[in-house]
Amino acid sequence: MILASLTLPIQSATVPVKTSLARAIAEAHTGDTVVVDGPSVFHERVVIDKPLRLLGVGSPALDADGTGTPLTIAADNVEVRGLIMRNGGADTGHFDSGIMITGSRATVGDCRVEGGGFGIYIRGANECRLEANTTVGNTNVTPSQRGNGIQLWKTRRNRIVNNVITGTRDGAYFSYADENLIASNRIEHTRFGIHYMYSNRNRLVGNTLTANSVGAALMFARDCEVDGNRAFANRRHGILLKQVENSRLTRNVVFGQNRGFFIQQAVNDHFEGNWIANNDIGLHLSNGSEQNRFAGNAFVNNTRQVWQPTDEVELGRLASNAFFDRSRGNFWSDYTGVDANGDGIGDTPYHETDVFGYLVDRHPAARLFALSPALALLRKGEELLPLLDMAGVNDPFPLMRPPVSLSLVGADVRKSSSEIRRAKSQVRNNQIFVTSVKKRQPPVP
Repeated sequence: MILASLTLPIQSATVPVKTSLARAIAEAHTGDTVVVDGPSVFHERVVIDKPLRLLGVGSPALDADGTGTPLTIAADNVEVRGLIMRNGGADTGHFDSGIMITGSRATVGDCRVEGGGFGIYIRGANECRLEANTTVGNTNVTPSQRGNGIQLWKTRRNRIVNNVITGTRDGAYFSYADENLIASNRIEHTRFGIHYMYSNRNRLVGNTLTANSVGAALMFARDCEVDGNRAFANRRHGILLKQVENSRLTRNVVFGQNRGFFIQQAVNDHFEGNWIANNDIGLHLSNGSEQNRFAGNAFVNNTRQVWQPTDEVELGRLASNAFFDRSRGNFWSDYTGVDANGDGIGDTPYHETDVFGYLVDRHPAARLFALSPALALLRKGEELLPLLDMAGVNDPFPLMRPPVSLSLVGADVRKSSSEIRRAKSQVRNNQIFVTSVKKRQPPVP
């Protein structure tokens, strides 16, 4: 006896929406495409409970009239594009969102979410794609009353790419969310632009984080890749790490903040090719951070290049961190040594004691002299005839030229927020910084 099976293809159809989007979806079949013409507005809350495509043409809107969630994707394999979600509820305790996704392999693209609670929430679903969406928070309430722009909870292997988030509580928040790609997003005017909690093996690539309290905050995470991000003019820190392990942070640009990198209890992380410039403190390293390696980075014109608590340094708690890797150190804009043999490495170690940092710690007003010729003389004198016995950073192989291009500093600035433009002006007007770098590398186009 021969057994044969025949699989019939699912028949799909285009379903136009007339008066009710919820009714059109209820009447659609698996695999159908539901097309919504704009600029129509539907005052209803819609649940998609079968695999289909929902396409908006001309920016149609779903308006939830201030309660609940305008759109819920409850089925697997759903695609939604081109709609506006507005006036969702603001009860984040009940997970009010612009778009709630509980079905796996959903795609949401070219949508706009305005106000309400959370923007787009992936809850317990996997392998979803959020592409080229815009989320705008409700700025009429305090940040603590807003939801996060994009939220992921108990999920993995999602792609969050090319989205714009502004005015929400946190921009993108990840909790127990592993193996996700977060790339090329722009996040402004939030608390933490990107916030990880208990989320591992994520890739954070090419994002622009500006005018937030903190650009990116990674907490209780491991095996992450943080590459090519730009954190400009955030109010506190550019990139914060707390209990992050076995991760790589490469080619990031952080400038114009209180602290460029703020690192606590980080273990076995690798920092390479980062541009850390024009911050009050370039790198804050404390609270038992161990076995981290910094090599090939550019520390440029920070009021204090690196800050480490004196008591932790003296007790040896930070001794296992290294500012070199295989005879390659970092570039330090305040290094005054020479390179007699022309191998690109200073002949004497860079040692930031730092006498200026010592003065600023005790007399904050001294930071006004951060770029003055007097400070250069003070540091040179301290180098030749040490007056204070202070523990500090030691780089035995300081680089004579920045290992990363100065052109990175101006990336995407002209089309971003006013805070970034002010930060760029700060760099442009700092002739000591610009001139000293240009003398040591080919002119930047």
